[in-house]
Amino acid sequence: MPILDRLKKIIPAINKHYTVVTGPFIMSISSPVPSVQRYIESHYAHNLIDCNDNTFIDFEIQIGFGKGIRRWFRQQATFTFNHHQPFKPLPLNQANAMLEWGMNWVISSYAHQYLIIHAATLEKDGNGIIISAPSGSGKSTLCAYLAAKGWRLLSDELALIDPETLQLHGLGRPMNLKNQSVDLMRNYYPKSAFSPIIQDTHKGKISLVKARSTYTEQLPLVADPKLLVFVNYDPSESCYAERVTQSHALTEIIQNSFNFGLLNQQGFQTAKALVNKTKALFIEYHNFQECESVIKEYLDERSSIPRQQSGNTASSECAHIT
Repeated sequence: MPILDRLKKIIPAINKHYTVVTGPFIMSISSPVPSVQRYIESHYAHNLIDCNDNTFIDFEIQIGFGKGIRRWFRQQATFTFNHHQPFKPLPLNQANAMLEWGMNWVISSYAHQYLIIHAATLEKDGNGIIISAPSGSGKSTLCAYLAAKGWRLLSDELALIDPETLQLHGLGRPMNLKNQSVDLMRNYYPKSAFSPIIQDTHKGKISLVKARSTYTEQLPLVADPKLLVFVNYDPSESCYAERVTQSHALTEIIQNSFNFGLLNQQGFQTAKALVNKTKALFIEYHNFQECESVIKEYLDERSSIPRQQSGNTASSECAHIT
């Protein structure tokens, strides 16, 4: 090992503190890990604020080094929330991903003033869309593509629905891209938008990608939800769209919610009201341009999507049925 690298392991690391605004939350994040410090200063530059005595901190978290021998040999990273470590340590090269996963965890575990859905959310021209799908179905990839094409990124992981207003609250955080999605999105983002590749995570290869700051800086990160989109990435299907019934949409929202059961009747009423006020469709795709065209058509009140007429195709060349 080079002498400089040996010295870096011996010299005590400096613990840095950051106050990060992410949507409706303010987080205090501290870390002595240099890679985490560089990541926050790069990918959260537009989220950083000065903290004073009047700043209310919603969540206080830390990414630290592993204890004992794991501080020096086969180094590990730890996630601490309120002086408690809810997760096992991970290899140090996964510290940035651990930060993002931990931020998702504290929000989904404690922010029960919202109905929280596992979904990507974006907004354009006042129209909010919720893209919901199981992990690995192309949700974050489509979200990253739309964000590159002028849609305002709200979140690539968590949809926060206010039960009182049904407004969609965003977080304005980097997008978590995995495996082939990383290479696909290099065509749409500058090199500086990508974090260093994180190898061998439980989700495979990961890169954290920051959206254009001009979109995430447009505060507040709130939108009126107009469309529910359930997606599946299929390399053999250019683009296929199908309208979704309200009952099916409600079932999907419930299944993909983190805290539906905890909210009890309020959770059901919020989910039902959300489905009642939005359109819903299922899209199977691999062509991003056609997928975006279909989403725009469904958002356009003047657009008339064909209803179960054999052989119908839309102008975007994406097949539709109702």
